[in-house]
Formats: sequence, C-alpha cells, structure tokens
Amino acid sequence: MDQPLTENAQIVKVQLGILVHLQEQDEKINYRRNQMKNLKGKIEAEDERLREQRDVLDGRKRELEQLRKERHGVELSFKEKQALIQKLGGQLFEVKTNEAYNALASEIKQHKQENSLLEERALEMMMAEDDLLAGIAQAEKALAEEEQRGAALKDEIQREISRWEKEIEDLQTQWKSSSQEVKPVYLERYCRLRDAKGGRAVVKIENDVCDGCRMAIRPQAVIELQKYRELLCCDNCARILYVE
Repeated sequence: MDQPLTENAQIVKVQLGILVHLQEQDEKINYRRNQMKNLKGKIEAEDERLREQRDVLDGRKRELEQLRKERHGVELSFKEKQALIQKLGGQLFEVKTNEAYNALASEIKQHKQENSLLEERALEMMMAEDDLLAGIAQAEKALAEEEQRGAALKDEIQREISRWEKEIEDLQTQWKSSSQEVKPVYLERYCRLRDAKGGRAVVKIENDVCDGCRMAIRPQAVIELQKYRELLCCDNCARILYVE
C-alpha cells in the first residue's frame, strides 16, 4: 500500500503541478506568437508583391519617358533636316554650273532619304508609345485592384493579429498570477530552463523515457520522483521531470 505523502512532499507536488500549468500557458503563448509571426509574414509578403508590381509599372513609365525623349529628338532632327532641304532647294536656282547643280541636287536627295527614315522611325515610336500607354493604363488598373484587395486582406489579418495579442495578454496575466504561487527558487529554475530549452522546461516521463530528450530515466529516479522530496531533473537535458 502506498504511503501517504509528507507535508513537504505535498508542497513539492503542488509546486510541480503549478509549473506544469505554467508550461501549458507558455506553450499556448508561444503558439499564438508563432501564429502572429506567420500572419505578419503574410502582410510582408503582400507588401513585397505589391511593391514588385509597382516597380514594374514604374519601369514602364520610365520606358515611356525615355521613348518620348527619343521621339522628340527624332522629330527635332526631322524638322532641322526639313529646313535644310528647303534651304538647299532655294540654292538650286543660284548655282551657275550643271556640275554644281547636280551635286546640290544629289545632296538634297540624300537628305530627303534620311528624313524619310526619320519620319518612319518617328511613326514607329508613336505606335510604340501608344502600346506603352495602353499597357500602363492596364497595369495601373490591375495595381489599383490589387491594392484594394491587399488592403482588405491586411485589415483581416490585422484583426486576427489583434485577437492573438489580446489572448497573449490574457495568458500572460494568468501566467503571472499563477507564478506568484511558486517558490522563487523553483520559478527561477523554470524560467532559466524554458529560455534555454526552446520553451520546454517541464516534461513528463513516459515509459521511463524523458519526453524532452527521449533518453531513458534511471528507475531509481522515477521512484524518487514519485516521492516528491524535491524537484527532479533529467540527467541528460536537465529539464524538470514529472509523471502523470
């Protein structure tokens, strides 16, 4: 027949039970923090996606601006060459020899051919500009729709984050209240282990194995643990042990 626990053992057992409860609350807090981290990651991914879309649009606008500058240069060259052709055409009536006339006529013909190419180039650039304008208008419309959708999504995510934050705040209040019932030396050990062991400071023994590091526990240690003389830690991972 099992012997009744001593008064000190009862205290240790109660303290261990509170530590297990703190562990459960910490796990709930960590779970909610991870959920919040994932949600914030979704917001960052959405912002990055929209930023990339804006960059593409800005690139098209810069391309349009450059095309317009180039077209302006082509049109200016066309006008300058057209003026030169007119000037040279006026000089045809002033030359006195056939040789000079033929040379001047040949030069005018060359300038006209060059101007014809400039005119074709300007027309091509106008058509390209129209295509760019249409593409930009379509991209701006798509971006506006995506920004609206993204804003709605982020509002929804932010509401979810606020809910997690409230739950974390409530759990932390409960944790603080429960922790006040733990001896300072036990609480200090628990917090140190929790921070060093990835959030798990208290682990149970199942089939004589530590649930924290999966190493076997000495049979004598299991017996001592059930007597609740003091907190018992795993020889391998140093976590605080308990049995159901």
